[in-house]
Amino acid sequence: MKLSILAGKLNGKLEGPDGDIEVEGVSTLQDAKPDQICYYGNRLYRKYLKSTSALAVISREMVESSAANIILVEKPYNAFREALILFRKETPSGFSGIHPTSVIHQDSVIERDVTVKPNAVVDARARIGRGALIGAGTFIGPGVTIGRDTVINSGVRVYHDCVVGSRVIIHSGAVIGSDGFGFIADPDGHLKVPQNGNVVIEDDVEIGAGCTIDRAVTGSTVIGRFSKLDNLVHIAHNVTVGSGCLIAAQTGIAGSTVIGSGVTFGGQSGITGHITIGDGAVIAAQAGVMKAVPPGVTVSGYPARSHMKSLRVNAALADLPDFRRKVMKFMEKFSNTEEE
Repeated sequence: MKLSILAGKLNGKLEGPDGDIEVEGVSTLQDAKPDQICYYGNRLYRKYLKSTSALAVISREMVESSAANIILVEKPYNAFREALILFRKETPSGFSGIHPTSVIHQDSVIERDVTVKPNAVVDARARIGRGALIGAGTFIGPGVTIGRDTVINSGVRVYHDCVVGSRVIIHSGAVIGSDGFGFIADPDGHLKVPQNGNVVIEDDVEIGAGCTIDRAVTGSTVIGRFSKLDNLVHIAHNVTVGSGCLIAAQTGIAGSTVIGSGVTFGGQSGITGHITIGDGAVIAAQAGVMKAVPPGVTVSGYPARSHMKSLRVNAALADLPDFRRKVMKFMEKFSNTEEE
């Protein structure tokens, strides 16, 4: 579409002479071609502004750039997202409907407009909502409920009696409802604790590739509405994740922890069990959380503490070698004085 039309769709103001030129796509500052637009919002990439080949740059403010056109918007990243949606290439599947190699139990319920791809299995008493998609090689266990317009990609395993809401996206390799890590130590062999509960994934959740969410001992492990899990996240049994949480890759949350709404977890953070993390808290990357976190607090480090305190501790640790040398010199001098 023409650059001027695109700027209007992004609710932006076009500054530049090339409003009638056709835009062919979206790229980065570094890689953009002369018929593409890009986005600037992070000062780390400022150095690329004067060398980009882009037709236009989406920005919050006027910037010096080799691009002849600037699209001024209030929220550049949101506008960039909208541009990506507008120029997204559709990659339709070659399969539709119920593939003949899939195995659908006669006691399951498949609503209208459902796609079940090759070699998928839908077990007894499962219910698949209207417009849902079940990927190739996916297993939907007995008694599972899948909501409307949910997309479950290839190679996903959803164990028995779990509930998946509407408009959920589950990426390949995820396992929903596997047994929680529950054992009683015994000298004759650890005794397995039955995991009799299930997993409930509420509406509009996205679960990344390779995630594992354990079923509850009793009751439910819950992932709240609008929460987003990155790849390789592990949620243990009886955890409750509130609505709108963001959980980055390789995070692990131990059993029976209660997480409020709007909590953010950095990558590789680890959360002990049986604690509460309040609404709006932020857990920094690689933080080791050993106790409850109040609402709205940012914690970092291992063991996790308030972020400002962690910064002070890290600064003190950086000075520790010099401090040690000074102490050793003092001790040497003090020892010599005592001998004299």
